[in-house]
Amino acid sequence: MQDIRHYDIIVIGSGPAGEKSATQASKLKKQVALIEKSPRLGGASLHTGTIPSKSLRETVLHLSLLRQQTHGIDITFKENLTTQELMYRKEMVIQDQENSLQRNFEKNHITVINGTPLFQSASMLEITPADGSEKFEITADYTIIATGSSPHRPKWAPFDYESVFDSDTILDIKHLPKKVTIIGAGVIGCEYASIFSKLGIRVNLIARNRNVLPFVDRQIAENLMYQMRSQRITLRLGESVEGIEKISADEVHVKLESQKVLPCSTVLVATGRFANSSGLNLDKVGVELGNNGVIKTNANFQTAQPNIYAVGDVIGFPSLASTSKAQARIAVLHAFDQLESEKMPSDLPLGIWTMPAVSMVGKTEEELTDACIPYEIGVAHFKEISRAHIMGEEEGILKLLFDPENLKILGVHIIGPHASELIHLGHSVMYFEGTIKYFMNTVFNSPTLDEAYRVAAFNGMNRLDHESL
Repeated sequence: MQDIRHYDIIVIGSGPAGEKSATQASKLKKQVALIEKSPRLGGASLHTGTIPSKSLRETVLHLSLLRQQTHGIDITFKENLTTQELMYRKEMVIQDQENSLQRNFEKNHITVINGTPLFQSASMLEITPADGSEKFEITADYTIIATGSSPHRPKWAPFDYESVFDSDTILDIKHLPKKVTIIGAGVIGCEYASIFSKLGIRVNLIARNRNVLPFVDRQIAENLMYQMRSQRITLRLGESVEGIEKISADEVHVKLESQKVLPCSTVLVATGRFANSSGLNLDKVGVELGNNGVIKTNANFQTAQPNIYAVGDVIGFPSLASTSKAQARIAVLHAFDQLESEKMPSDLPLGIWTMPAVSMVGKTEEELTDACIPYEIGVAHFKEISRAHIMGEEEGILKLLFDPENLKILGVHIIGPHASELIHLGHSVMYFEGTIKYFMNTVFNSPTLDEAYRVAAFNGMNRLDHESL
């Protein structure tokens, strides 16, 4: 056995949460070891999730706009695009990001260990190296678990990765399908439905609820469903899957409990994810688990074992790369007694990369109504915004929810171009308890999409003009 090496902190996982944990600790001049069992750094976010799917979306969106001749230029494309051509940009982005990650770890003197960890005690881990060499042990004052999550794979789904896929393997598809059935109308299901439909592929989207994205403001969700239907996505709402039968190499039947049968060539099962908390020996060190294997933590992301922290998808909702990084920073600062006023904000922005994109922060109309909180709305339609016309993306709205008495913003909801970037202006004003008068009185560059905030603010003020009734 090798000599046992001691670190100030060990980080398990190299996704967004693990990367931020390790980097933050190194900035505090701590000795850091990062353990990654995969041969490649970056976790699911970089290789099978956020980055590749959004890279593919960007490729498909640009291709769609060119094909629509939105700028009046007739461009002839080859008849059948290959998956290799569509995935080219995705692979470039992944490689560039992985190289950047490697340089960042080297620059910050973070020791990267390629292997599988197993807790021997609250402060000791046994490492099984990926190269098959001898096992060894390392110790640390603190450990952060940032192992992410994996797709839920129901037993009734015959995954073969040729015609039936989960969300981690769908990007390995060899040929573009003729018709896709997507089971699950959450974030992942809706995003892939948009990507496939923009490629001209017929899509069935199955939702157990009567609505897609039930946590999204109803007006925004209904607008998205309208856009989906106009893109030839067939919404199967309030349906549950009974089974999947592979008829031939090119045909799969999805049978619903309502006895409908949906023939297609490819099935994507996107029925949620579960935490990657198994195989670490967590029960031995007193770390408590919840539903779907999520690790239970307190407000500072400390587990029931005080020197072990957990951040990111492995602790459950909201399971976003953005929130994972914020959680990681707070956990490291708390571990080394450097935490001052840092805490997770009460309102977190959420982005959904459908086409058109959806983003939100704060309360929905339904939440405010249920809580008996009075509010008024202000709406801007992107078809009113010159920049949206220039881009050829004028579908969608920006909606402000605000207090009719003090005009403070209660929520911002967007469906339309660059929604996930536009949301940050509204979020910033909300964070500093600003009012819609900020948008009325400020000067926006023109033409820009941000001008939608001013239009929505004036629309909201007009609704308060009771004297004109």
